[in-house]
Amino acid sequence: MVKRSDRVDDLEAALAATAVFVDDPDDQGWMTAHVGRQDLFVRIGDFPDEDLWSLWLGDGRWMDFTVTPAGWTLRVPGRRWPAGARPRLPKNEFHD
Repeated sequence: MVKRSDRVDDLEAALAATAVFVDDPDDQGWMTAHVGRQDLFVRIGDFPDEDLWSLWLGDGRWMDFTVTPAGWTLRVPGRRWPAGARPRLPKNEFHD
């Protein structure tokens, strides 16, 4: 579950890591991976109006991208979130 207070502490390590992102079971439109001691949260963009992916860095910052880092595995979902997952919010809005 992504929160506004979440943050990426070591971006360089995160981008260089091997990470398999899975659908966040609590929040529609988000995927998450655990890398080292940090959790990474990627928002799936409303492509083509937004970048395909946005990594939440914390403190109101994002890293937008359309090509994933070499060690990351991300798949565009086909609405796979559980019925109880919180609805997708516009970018920069969080449920917390």
